[in-house]
Amino acid sequence: MAGLHDVNTDTSSFFSDARLKIPPLKKKYADKDDEDDLSNLFAIPDFWQPSNWLAKSIEEINKQNPLFSWGAEGTQDGLISSQLQGHPTPELGQENDDAFFKLPPILRDLAAQHAKAPGADTAQEEDQPELDHELSSEEEDFWLLPDDVASAKPQYKTWEAFEKTKEGPTSFITEAGPAAFDSIIAASNNDTENKPPDILDNSIYSACLLTLSLGRSSLLFTWDSTQNSFTKTAPLLRTSGITLDLIKAIDNLCLDCGNCTRHLQYYSETAYSSPSSSPTRIAFAGVIARLITTVGTELSTRSRNVRSILQLQSLVQPVQTVLSYFKNLVQKVATAKTDEAMLSALFQAVQAAEYKDDLLRAATNEVLRIVSRPWTDFVEEWIGTKVEEGIPVSKTGGLGKGFVKVADKMWIDDQGCDLDEPEYFLDESKMPGFVPGDMAESIFETGRNLRFLREHHPEHPLARVDVVELTKPPRLEWEFEWEAIARLEGRVEEYRGAVEKVLLAAGVGGEQTGDSKTEESGAVEFAVFWKSEAEVATNILESMKQMDQPLREPPPADDLAQLLKSHLYSPLSHKTALSPHTSLLPLLSFSPLLTYQSALLSQLTTTLLFTSHSLRSHLSLLNQSFLLSNGLLVARLSSALFDPDSSTTERQKGVALGGSSSMGLRLGSNRRTWPPASSELRLALMGVLSDSLGGGGEKGGRLPGDLSFSIRHDLTPEEIDKCMNVDGLGALDFLRLAYTTPPPLRAVITPQVLAKYDRISRLLIRVLRVLHAASSFSTSGLPPDSEDVTLRFAWEARGFAFAVANYFFDIGIAKVWRRFETWLDTIEATLPDPADSARAGISPEILRQKQEATLDSIMSCLLLRKRQQPVMALLEEVLSLILSFARLVRIKAADAHLELHGQQHHDEERDLYKRFHRKVEVFVTVLRGLSEKTPTAEGRRGGKDQENTIEMLLTRLDLEGWYAKKR
Repeated sequence: MAGLHDVNTDTSSFFSDARLKIPPLKKKYADKDDEDDLSNLFAIPDFWQPSNWLAKSIEEINKQNPLFSWGAEGTQDGLISSQLQGHPTPELGQENDDAFFKLPPILRDLAAQHAKAPGADTAQEEDQPELDHELSSEEEDFWLLPDDVASAKPQYKTWEAFEKTKEGPTSFITEAGPAAFDSIIAASNNDTENKPPDILDNSIYSACLLTLSLGRSSLLFTWDSTQNSFTKTAPLLRTSGITLDLIKAIDNLCLDCGNCTRHLQYYSETAYSSPSSSPTRIAFAGVIARLITTVGTELSTRSRNVRSILQLQSLVQPVQTVLSYFKNLVQKVATAKTDEAMLSALFQAVQAAEYKDDLLRAATNEVLRIVSRPWTDFVEEWIGTKVEEGIPVSKTGGLGKGFVKVADKMWIDDQGCDLDEPEYFLDESKMPGFVPGDMAESIFETGRNLRFLREHHPEHPLARVDVVELTKPPRLEWEFEWEAIARLEGRVEEYRGAVEKVLLAAGVGGEQTGDSKTEESGAVEFAVFWKSEAEVATNILESMKQMDQPLREPPPADDLAQLLKSHLYSPLSHKTALSPHTSLLPLLSFSPLLTYQSALLSQLTTTLLFTSHSLRSHLSLLNQSFLLSNGLLVARLSSALFDPDSSTTERQKGVALGGSSSMGLRLGSNRRTWPPASSELRLALMGVLSDSLGGGGEKGGRLPGDLSFSIRHDLTPEEIDKCMNVDGLGALDFLRLAYTTPPPLRAVITPQVLAKYDRISRLLIRVLRVLHAASSFSTSGLPPDSEDVTLRFAWEARGFAFAVANYFFDIGIAKVWRRFETWLDTIEATLPDPADSARAGISPEILRQKQEATLDSIMSCLLLRKRQQPVMALLEEVLSLILSFARLVRIKAADAHLELHGQQHHDEERDLYKRFHRKVEVFVTVLRGLSEKTPTAEGRRGGKDQENTIEMLLTRLDLEGWYAKKR
């Protein structure tokens, strides 16, 4: 701090020696009164007074710092250190480079001028005031500018004059311009063998690079078809101010961009001319073409103001990124052979791009949306939310379209002939991989239900084309954000309300009732559902007014072009909300509309099946006839086939047929001729069905489905041989029930379902015959001298036949069918409410599946499944032994009357009984083993009580272990 004050003191001394004119302070700053005046804002109290600390510590400072002291003795100003008074003072103006303290050159010149002036020291002594002397009133404030200084003349300055100002020589090589940079590069190139690169004008080179980036040839870059790439005509070229390495890097960037453009253009052009082109491939090629056009247009527009190659590089970089990404995408998609494989590959690309750049992710999403449009359009046409364009899909329209295949369905008619009927089939191989299996089934069933309405109820509102346009269903397209998915659900709700209005206006039954009114009035009315004539006229006038307006500027071709135009050179705005995961996009995008449309058409179709087409009546008829749940039918059929007391239908010489109201085939007697003629069958079975099932008859006395008896024509040679044996178990296998499913009910009662009904009916007829034969094994029916073996055999055979028949009819059929009817009652109760129907999942396909499951459960209880064939073979052997015993009893009764073959019949009975007892033991053992096993998957599907049915049969057959092997 002392040194600082010494320096200030020496400087003040110099100013006094140099006789510098310092303007004195004005009086108002030095006057004591003014300083004490509180109203004077500019007063500085004691501004020129020395510091109190400095006055008190001057002696201590002099002792501590002999070099810079405050000694004032013997000096002119009292500010020169006493330690330096003895040293010689150099002449003013004399240069001494070794001096530690010296004056600047300007002050040295002023000091020299002052030294030459005469009487300078005297004037200095007279004019020099003391430090603590207050400034006089004549002294001026040296902080203010002197009045005699001339003000500078104002000048008019412009930027043009500033730019014309000559710049001095630059100090840095970076400011010297490209010429100096080129000189340095040339000087540093010591390679004398290689020729230095030529320098080309910047604008020309930039134009060639821009043309290359757009995929076009120029003077410097040409397309080489052999290498399938652009090549540079002059490799050693560069522009001023840029090194050759940097030029090569920019060239490679533009070369890659141009090659990608050419490859994408080639794919887009060849896709249209390819013989294997399809709507999806054409859509993808169109997207690539619009992508190239949009990106090229943006690059060309922004490159107009390019002034350097580096600026061009910054413009080409995002274009090259987008084009190279889509080039790789095209290479992946082009390997797909079908449209569905293409869509699956694009969906995988969307999944891969989920965590990529925002622009690439959004562009890939838009590409999937656009390319999927042909597929989504067909789905909309199939489910009825869009008017079909072109040739509609029909059973007579060829091979189908898309995932809908039209093929002939093989089935056998009543005469055993193979018939072909066209039917819709779901081709799962034509479904994209992102569509789940249950969604594919729902789409197919929805379209088939719609065809049912159009075929059998063409006047239904939902079967009409104009109603589709009135209800305005939402489009089926991809949605990638939660907000868009929420808006889609809102549009589905609006569509639901519009459909409900249409159905309400059409009536409860869903049929339009305006045609009769039109015929009565004699004029054609222009009517729209739920709108009056005045509202229709107002809408027409508004549409005419809108048509009179000039055409607006067409919007961009698609959202992809708009996306690239807006965000190719500007980043996308980051949203805080998370997007749904790509694996959930198919469900979130398609489920809202598909779920409602499927539930709507399924509910309407099922309602029409129950109301207009009497599905319950047909199912009840099949239960009563094929499953023999009608007791009157069982009695009439048993009498017509087995009763030995009925009138014979055989033709005999000299004997007239008829006369008796009861005629039959008399299989319970010793009939010799077999099989019966067709005329015998007609006589025996005439009126059996109509009299037993008369309550379900239709108009004209015909039963539903033209139910009748017929001859089975699809028998194998082995089965024909069994039919020739009148005493065999398969003697009546040629007889069958014929039922023709009405066309509206073919979706529920299919040929496969009828085949299962036929198999059950065939077994039940066999059981009826055995049951009728066993019922004759009573004590009164046997000869009075029957032996113990005969009585035991008759008792056990009768018990076995009744136990099996009771199990078949009560447990295997009645119990399972009651469960099915209970489910049908529940379905019918939910039909009036579409919401309940949707929750229950009611549809014709569900009805068919439930009916098949019921029949499978019945067949499993009746041991008719394929895995139960060995058990059924044992049962057939036991039943055949019972029929053989019945034949032997009849023969024995006849021979006993003739007193013939007594011992021979006795031995045969004993042998039959041994065989019967052994087969029953094996059969019971097998059943006991089956009952101990856990239920299989087929059993669980068949019903909840499936695991207990075998135990029920075992209980009826051998409750006390009579046929146990230990016996």
